[in-house]
Amino acid sequence: MNIPKQYLPIFILIIFITTKLSQADQNNNIPVPNDPSSTNSLFPGKKITVEIINDLGNQLTLLYHCKSKDDDLGNRSLQSGESWSFTFGRQFFGRTLYFCNFDWPNESHSFDIYKDHRDSSGDNWCEKCVWKIRKTGPCRFNDGTKQFDICYPWNKSLY
Repeated sequence: MNIPKQYLPIFILIIFITTKLSQADQNNNIPVPNDPSSTNSLFPGKKITVEIINDLGNQLTLLYHCKSKDDDLGNRSLQSGESWSFTFGRQFFGRTLYFCNFDWPNESHSFDIYKDHRDSSGDNWCEKCVWKIRKTGPCRFNDGTKQFDICYPWNKSLY
């Protein structure tokens, strides 16, 4: 088949999408398009919501600053038990990353609050990613167990 050079990127994209759709099933965690049991999006651009809940206890105020490469969401604070959320669209090539710095008295930590390859595929994907910020590290809500049991350590310090 002889394809003019100007149409080559479109042709490659069509082949990629067709290949991905033909492989979609429940066994390899690729959602089947229009499957009512699956709300995950195969395609980037789907709106994602991240919610942050202060679960530090002891009436501690959580100070935080979240941003991506392109979006700075500013300095904010949450009282114990309060929450805040933001919504964004995923990047086309699956490289979306939002990270936050969290501070409370005598402690400072950072965490990648949304990482595309961690949060958009597999058993623990999320379209609404709800995080409880705890002293031991952030824990995300698990739709399967209905608990905040997907826990991660804080990012390693760069200093």
